[in-house]
Amino acid sequence: MVVATEGLVEARGVRAGLDGLLAPDALEWGKASELAVRLVPTPLEDQPSGYVQVAWARRHRGDVREVRVRALVGKDAVAVRLEWSAVSPQRRIDDWNVYADGCAVLFPADGRSAEISTMGSARKPVEGWFWRAGTELPFQVRAKGLGTVERAVEHGVRARAQWDDGRWQVVLGRPLGADGVGLAAGGSVPVGFAVWCGAAKERAGLKSYSPQWCELQLGDSGASRR
Repeated sequence: MVVATEGLVEARGVRAGLDGLLAPDALEWGKASELAVRLVPTPLEDQPSGYVQVAWARRHRGDVREVRVRALVGKDAVAVRLEWSAVSPQRRIDDWNVYADGCAVLFPADGRSAEISTMGSARKPVEGWFWRAGTELPFQVRAKGLGTVERAVEHGVRARAQWDDGRWQVVLGRPLGADGVGLAAGGSVPVGFAVWCGAAKERAGLKSYSPQWCELQLGDSGASRR
């Protein structure tokens, strides 16, 4: 394993397709460089709900301070693997006051620029791939600011997760040509990350996130490798 340059997520090309890369323990992930990304709690003053600002003023949050990121470009898709510590995993929502763990990979919707701390704006929205424990399928979302998240009815995002020895490993992936932010082998795009800790009852805008964009650098597609 090679540790990537700070702020750079290098997605090298491999021969496997998306089906193979979705396995968090696939052999290809052992060849991927890893970037440790610092996370911070979302500021309460930025929450659109006044109730949330008051109710959470003295509550503990932001336990997840780091997520480890790897990425690969397969013969037909790009996949991103997130790994973080979760000593008390929340695997599903099974009661009104239970919240599941989750994570997201975020992009400027135009592939160039947007404000990550506000989940974009009307002029420069963001797009996200969102996984929540206990759900069969991930979501592709779009936002034009705090409190404006909308789910896509149809999308190509897929995910697979495993929890082992106190850590989640979640792979989110999408075909290169699917609808959404433009992703092309040999290109690059800003990328950010978010993690929700269910044990801390984090949900919606209450999360830990990367306060600045990283760069996802896509290598040559695995389809070109012989």
